[in-house]
Amino acid sequence: MAEGKASIKVPLALASIWFLTASLSTLSAPVLIVTVPYWHELRIHLAQLAQWQTWISIAACLGLLMLSKRKHAETQEAWGQGALLIFVLGGLVTAILLNYGVLPQWWVKSASLLLMAQVLVLMVLHWLCALLTLRSLLNFRKRA
Repeated sequence: MAEGKASIKVPLALASIWFLTASLSTLSAPVLIVTVPYWHELRIHLAQLAQWQTWISIAACLGLLMLSKRKHAETQEAWGQGALLIFVLGGLVTAILLNYGVLPQWWVKSASLLLMAQVLVLMVLHWLCALLTLRSLLNFRKRA
């Protein structure tokens, strides 16, 4: 039982970092929009924020995927079974789509409501994947 709790610490830390960065970037984007006066400066700040958040999310998701199955093991870790890996893969896909698919188009056509809606939907989906991953790991820790 103590071994089960010890093996959940690193995945829980990765999920917490992922959720924290997703939450902070979602909350800091409107603050940047309100405080930065020029669109060119705003684009630079938002692009840097999105870049950092994307790379942290990718690192956390890949770390969770790698930790879910030990080297040379036939089965996955107990915490990595079920829907958790679907949430992690969803977070990985939304992070890549957001940063490399939709955001560059939005930088060019900032007045497009369709692109703005796509950005918002992907941000919410990404945040939701991080939240559900963290919740699944916390529930597993309570059961272990």
